[in-house]
Amino acid sequence: MKISAFQRRTLRAAFFIIGAACAAFILSASAWTAYRCASPLPAPAGTAAEDLARAVYHELSPQSPFGLARWDGRGWNAEIEPKAEAIAQRVSASAAILIDAETGDILMEKDADMIIPPASMTKLAALYTAFRAIEAGETTFDAVVELPPESWAANIPPGSSLMFLGKGQTVTVRELMEGMAVVSGNDAAIALAVHISGSVQAFTERMNREMEQLGLIQTRFEEPSGLSEFNRTTAREFAAFARIYIREYPEALQAFHSKKSFAYPLPHNEPDNPNSSPVFQRSTNRLLDALEGCDGLKTGFIYESGYNLALTVRRDGTRFISVTMNGAGRGSAEGNFHRIQDGTEMMEWAFAHFATLRLEEPEIQAIRVWKGSKTGIRLIPGHSAVFTAPAGTEAKRLVPRLRIPVSLEAPIEAGTPLGRIEYCEGERVVRSIELIADRSVEKANIAARAADSVAMLVCRMFKIR
Repeated sequence: MKISAFQRRTLRAAFFIIGAACAAFILSASAWTAYRCASPLPAPAGTAAEDLARAVYHELSPQSPFGLARWDGRGWNAEIEPKAEAIAQRVSASAAILIDAETGDILMEKDADMIIPPASMTKLAALYTAFRAIEAGETTFDAVVELPPESWAANIPPGSSLMFLGKGQTVTVRELMEGMAVVSGNDAAIALAVHISGSVQAFTERMNREMEQLGLIQTRFEEPSGLSEFNRTTAREFAAFARIYIREYPEALQAFHSKKSFAYPLPHNEPDNPNSSPVFQRSTNRLLDALEGCDGLKTGFIYESGYNLALTVRRDGTRFISVTMNGAGRGSAEGNFHRIQDGTEMMEWAFAHFATLRLEEPEIQAIRVWKGSKTGIRLIPGHSAVFTAPAGTEAKRLVPRLRIPVSLEAPIEAGTPLGRIEYCEGERVVRSIELIADRSVEKANIAARAADSVAMLVCRMFKIR
C-alpha cells in the first residue's frame, strides 16, 4: 500500500508529538523524583507529640491489666520458670506475687487473684489519695489538722494500731501520713480522711474513684484504715497499685515508708502539756531492719485477712515489689516470722536471678512518606528499652538491630507500629520493641499522589532511597 506525502507528514508529526510527550514526561518525572528525593525529611516531632503517639499506641495495643505481664523467659533463660514455681510452693502465705517495679514483669505468683481483705495495706491507698489531694492544692503537708473526736485514740476500737491522737493536739498532714505509714495509725487515717474530704465516707468514696481510674476492678474499700473485713483486693491488683504509687510518689519512700520508728506526741503537738512524754514505736514493717535495701511499704493484719505485706526492695538500680496475703500466724510474733521469711526468700531469689537492664536505643533516621501531606515521619520506640533480664546479663553483649521500611505510603496515623528494634545476642533475638509513627500523615491531593506514584516507580527501578 502506497503512503501519500500527506500521510507521511502526519505520521512524522504524530511520532514527534509522542516523542516530545514522552520526553516531557520523563523530564517531568525525573525532575519531580529529584525534587522529592531532595525534599528535607522532618525533624523530631517533639516531646508532646511523641507522648501523644505513645498514648495512642498503648490504647490501641492489647495491654496486660494494670501494666503487669508474665515474664517471658524464652528469649533469656527458660530454666527460670520452674524455679519460680518452686519458690511459690515454699511461700507460706495463701496468695503472693513478685514483680519488677520498673517493667511490671511478673516473676512469680501464687493464687494472686484470690480476693482478700487488705487490712492495713488499705492505708497505702489512703496515702495515695492524700498525695493526690495535695497535688491538687486541696491541702498541704504542713496544714494543721483539726482532730475530730472519732479520731482520738480513746475512741478507737481496742487493740487497734495507733499514733495516739488526742483532744487539743496540734498535728500536721505530714505527721498524720507518717503515723499511718510507720505505725499504721488507724486514728491518723480517720483524721486525714475527715480533713481532706469532710467525712470518712466521702474520703472512702474518693479512694474508690482513684482505684477505678487506675483500672483496678477488684480493689474496693469500706473505710480508710483497713479495719473492715469488707475492704477487698487481690495480690495482683495491690502489686500493680504499689508500683503506680512508687512511680508517681517516689518521695514517699524516704519521707514515710523507710522510717524505722515513730514518736508521738512531741512537745509541739501538745502546747498545753509540753512536759508530756511521747510514745516511741517501731515500724510495723520489721524487714526494714532485716533485709538489705528494704525501704517500704506496708503491713496489714485483721483476723479475716491473716498477715499481709506489701514489700519493696532496691539494690544496684533494680527494684522489686512483692505482695503476700493471708499469711499464717497464731499471734503477731508468729505472723511476723512468716511475713519476714516469705518476703526475704522471695526478694533474695529475685535479686539472685534477675536485674533490671537498661539498654541504649539506636539512632533512627527519618523515613520518607509518599503520596502524603508530609514528606516523612520518624519512628520512635513504643516503650523504653528497659527489660527484666537474668542477673549478670551484660548490656554490651546485646546488639540492637533495626527492622524498618525503606519508605512508606500515606495515610499514616500517629502511634501505628511500623517497625521494631531487635536486641540480639549473636543471632538470637532476646527482646524486641515496636517502633511507631511519631505523627500522622494524611493523603495528598490526587495530582500529588499521581506524581508520587511515578517517582516511586523511578526510585524502585534505580534503587534510589
